[in-house]
Amino acid sequence: MSTLMADAEKNNYAVGMFTAPTMPFAEAVIEAAEEMNAPVMVGQVECWKQYGDIEIYGPIMADMARRAKVPVCLHLDHGQSIQYIMKAVRSGYTSVMADFSMLPFEENVEMVRKCVDFCHSVDISVEAMCGKMPSVYDLAEQPDLDIREYFSNPDELKEFVEATHADAMTISFGTVHNMKIMQPMLDFKLLQELKDATDCALVMHGSSGVETEQIKQSIPYGIRKINAYTKLSTSAQPALQDAMSRSEEPMFFHELLDIAKDAMKNAVKESIELFGNGYDFSSRTW
Repeated sequence: MSTLMADAEKNNYAVGMFTAPTMPFAEAVIEAAEEMNAPVMVGQVECWKQYGDIEIYGPIMADMARRAKVPVCLHLDHGQSIQYIMKAVRSGYTSVMADFSMLPFEENVEMVRKCVDFCHSVDISVEAMCGKMPSVYDLAEQPDLDIREYFSNPDELKEFVEATHADAMTISFGTVHNMKIMQPMLDFKLLQELKDATDCALVMHGSSGVETEQIKQSIPYGIRKINAYTKLSTSAQPALQDAMSRSEEPMFFHELLDIAKDAMKNAVKESIELFGNGYDFSSRTW
């Protein structure tokens, strides 16, 4: 991850990280990146481990990453236990998110520091989170919730990076996980303060619901990695519905998989184009 973040910083773009709970997702992401000649990050998330055993899929995805024609970082998203993070490292992952943001600040720092100490010793990059990231489910349960309560604090961000030496930091400044029904508004004043607080690569989670122009606007503020899943995953449904409505006979499951994968691949390509911030990947030799 660190190598990709450095190139993104040099050329003022953001690398897309696309969660892939199953193999068709991973294939869609890597094929899209190859067609765009762009670097990419792909991987699984601990809370969805029921969709794919990391010890089985991890080595397969690691091999796919090695064989790709473009740089592919295999990344564990939202690793929330030391045991699972270690399992990802053993399975071939080249970067991990040590997400202990559910803990008090001091405990979050201590857990991430332990992960960084080990992971850096085996050349694995570490992402962490300062602040908390709300989800659309939090908003549904608490309609009057002020999401500013979740926002990252610049002073805490500075302290966090200095104490842990994390390679990338997820920050909370207005985005929401799993957003499908409304557009969150980003706090660019806070984003500038967070950028000024550290030289560490900054990460945006919950990009799927964010207005295109706001994503473009955020990149020059030091956003070097952008996570996307909802846009990728939901793109399959209309394609499948259209194909099934036009079919005069039952469709094979493998046909449906191909249709879903093509739709997701197109969604990934659109996101890579957006996150690229106008950078021309076509001339790069990887």
